[in-house]
Amino acid sequence: MKRHWMEFQEERGVSPMSFWVHRPIPPSRIWIDATEFEPPLQSSVPGMGYPLFNVEIDGFTFFFASLDEIRACIRVLGTKVLPRTLDLSAQRETTMGPNGHWLSRLPAKTKSWKYREKAVAYLNDALADFQKILSA
Repeated sequence: MKRHWMEFQEERGVSPMSFWVHRPIPPSRIWIDATEFEPPLQSSVPGMGYPLFNVEIDGFTFFFASLDEIRACIRVLGTKVLPRTLDLSAQRETTMGPNGHWLSRLPAKTKSWKYREKAVAYLNDALADFQKILSA
């Protein structure tokens, strides 16, 4: 089963990917205390609040706090051979270890190439829908 939807909340949300995708400016700043990020955090929708993006694929629900996080997920899951979380965490130049990386926290069933092929295709569809909704 596949479906996707948006939820809105008053406060800005974070997902397991937020720390890994949105880097604080300046880089030496502690993530939780930062006020500027690259790429920027998702802005609020006037009158609705901050969106959370949910994508369910075969019983597992991915949730994201920004469209940039969906793009990053597509980029990583779309590789035939998954990168090592050790390498991904080293790119972030953080003391947080590879076991804390969002990819290492995914269930095993989401890491097979067969599942990821389906997931990436549907994540692309969901991303396009979310972009349409936000630009309307």
